[in-house]
Amino acid sequence: MAGLNPLLTLPSEQKDFVDWRRGRRYFAVWAIDLDGPLLRQACSDIREALDDYWLPGYVRQPHLTVGLCGFPVASSGQADDYGLAHFSAQRQALMAAAPERFEVEIGAPDSFVSAAYFSVGDLEGGLKKLRHILGGGVEEASFVPHVTFALYRSAFPLQAVLPELQARNSLAPYRLTVSKVAWMLYEAAVIGGPLLKLGEFDFDTGRFEVLAGDLFAQVFA
Repeated sequence: MAGLNPLLTLPSEQKDFVDWRRGRRYFAVWAIDLDGPLLRQACSDIREALDDYWLPGYVRQPHLTVGLCGFPVASSGQADDYGLAHFSAQRQALMAAAPERFEVEIGAPDSFVSAAYFSVGDLEGGLKKLRHILGGGVEEASFVPHVTFALYRSAFPLQAVLPELQARNSLAPYRLTVSKVAWMLYEAAVIGGPLLKLGEFDFDTGRFEVLAGDLFAQVFA
């Protein structure tokens, strides 16, 4: 309809996020590590081709978040704190449920108003089951599987951005098998900073392996 403003992208900015962090350093997520050569290159290609759209400094590895945890702490006192008991309950839930390998499809680029991403098809319902195990079922209606590759630096008409994402995409849709889910952290003061993989649950063995023991102990100490 004439006169209506187009839907605009939401700019991100590099700042310390002190109001959100409230002195806490790391934020934790359960995610599927997708940092392989094919997807890593596709993310890099589309960021480079459309560089004027993106907030500089996005270096987060390709991944698919399946559950937000919170700020890991020794003693919970705030609503978004995440204590060792919560982590242990989720780990036990994974061991009890014994999820099996499943396939997903990495598809075409798309966008939220805040971030551009590669779409993900949950071909066998494995992502939905995994989220249910981890306690994310209450958010299921709003969950959109995706692999973020960039954040916007300014407000752009989304209807203009989307065709460019499609035109500059170098990635043909492909399927991959998910056999692990990782427990990861990122520095809450750094937008788009790297993920740190502290542990991983292997579907085949049914075991959780701690990969960075010192930091794992530190964040819950």
